Amino acid sequence: MQLSALYAQIRQELLQNNIPNAEMEAKRLIMHHLGLDLGDFILKFGEKVDHLSLERIQEDVGKRIKGQPLSGILQKTEFWGLEFKTTGDTLDPRPDTETLIEAVLKYTLTRFSRCSNHPLPQGEGGDPQNGEGEGIKILDLGTGTGCIPIALLSELSGARAVAVDISEKALEIARYNAQKHNMLERIEFVQGDWMKGLDDYSFDIITSNPPYIRESDIENLDKEVKNHDPILALSGGNDGLDCYKKIFFNLKKHLNSQNRAFFEIGYDQLSDVMRLVDESNLFTLRSHPDLGGIPRVVEISRGDK
Repeated sequence: MQLSALYAQIRQELLQNNIPNAEMEAKRLIMHHLGLDLGDFILKFGEKVDHLSLERIQEDVGKRIKGQPLSGILQKTEFWGLEFKTTGDTLDPRPDTETLIEAVLKYTLTRFSRCSNHPLPQGEGGDPQNGEGEGIKILDLGTGTGCIPIALLSELSGARAVAVDISEKALEIARYNAQKHNMLERIEFVQGDWMKGLDDYSFDIITSNPPYIRESDIENLDKEVKNHDPILALSGGNDGLDCYKKIFFNLKKHLNSQNRAFFEIGYDQLSDVMRLVDESNLFTLRSHPDLGGIPRVVEISRGDK
């Protein structure tokens, strides 16, 4: 079968099974198995595909139709323009979480560019080769694939990070991704339950995308999520707020004065999270909307007078 015919067939199968972005997913499945980039995919459009590759591609199409996410099939996904390895032990990085990266970078530009010991270049993001963010210490809680600290360090080449996760298997994936992006020397990985074991260490920026799905809502999630993402990375307890309660209780101890913490939240959790922030003697500075206009990230300070 020619590549062009195979692509048309897979695209149609995915469309008929209501798979979003069927054209893109058909291309990615084919390119993955044939070892092609997009340019090669176009150039080889009229060439034949060998029988073994056809079988493997069709096997993966079947998995996709049954609800397995594309990232789980390919064991990789893109976040902040970077490729990350993913497995069933980690939550897939999602575009909404890029809102958190944008919020942190906006803050570092306005805050640390005014500090002589935290130089930032002109222009948002800057040149990652110029040592911007020198001396900034980042803590990422529940790091999963490591996508948040790795994305931030890719923009802030002078910064360093500590990445915490309770799952050793998740940390193995995070270490792999850090090595892939030449970040191993700049990230310390810690297995632990949120901030337990961090002693008296304090940080300039604390980030987290904690589990925040209500237990009663998990059954109603898309089958791609509920059947393939680890429940530990999804469930936030009865009200979806369990993890925030645990983190906020110790946040002030580990957040440097006048600096910030950034947390991803669920689509309807802003008022509840703000209430928890207030009860923890912290202060909500602002929320940051995702591309759909939904409050997705809360920016928190210690609330020092």
